[in-house]
Amino acid sequence: MELRGTLKSWNDEKGFGFIVPQAGGPQVFVHVSAMRGERRPRPGDTVLYTVSSESGERPRASHARLPGLSLDDPAIRQKPRNTAKPVTRYSASPARTTRRPLHLQLKLTLFVLLCLLPAGGVAQLAWRGSFWPAAAYLLLSVLAFLLYGIDKRRALSGGRRTPENTLHLIELLGGWPGALIAQQAFRHKTRKLSYQLLFWLIVLLHQAFWIDWLLLGRRFIPF
Repeated sequence: MELRGTLKSWNDEKGFGFIVPQAGGPQVFVHVSAMRGERRPRPGDTVLYTVSSESGERPRASHARLPGLSLDDPAIRQKPRNTAKPVTRYSASPARTTRRPLHLQLKLTLFVLLCLLPAGGVAQLAWRGSFWPAAAYLLLSVLAFLLYGIDKRRALSGGRRTPENTLHLIELLGGWPGALIAQQAFRHKTRKLSYQLLFWLIVLLHQAFWIDWLLLGRRFIPF
């Protein structure tokens, strides 16, 4: 379960500090390797954390983050190259800064390409007066995005998780675009191979459906 406290001190050069628990008790040691978020911590920050300590050892945070949902930038766990200047999430090398927009551009391009066939299909159906496929894709994508965000928060706090079968069902019914965005936004479910295999199978099924509908004259799907 996540606890709340205030970061009393933080040595940015050495990458550690101490948290004063809001509920009282001994100070909790926190190392930068346990931090998650989009910036390095600063003294006075409110933090949410979980504690792992063995008998005879001081309390130590195994996971710590700032309140609220945010993207996790691994760069914050690296030692700052110049301690004379404040370390921000933009302090990466020029080569890394160049690669990051390129990587994002490739992901956006892939997302647009995957949405071309479904968008063309629902547009054609809407032209004929059937608006429910477009509404289904939109509403289920929003629902998938929200469920991913909730599941990510519960994963961090140790709460009850959303069943993977529920997420896959929503993706299958049309929510896969929102799920794909959520996976990247929350960095959630991206490293679990079995989950990713089934997710991309669902995406391919949607692509195959619209290829048959739009390009093959519904040869395999007669309805």
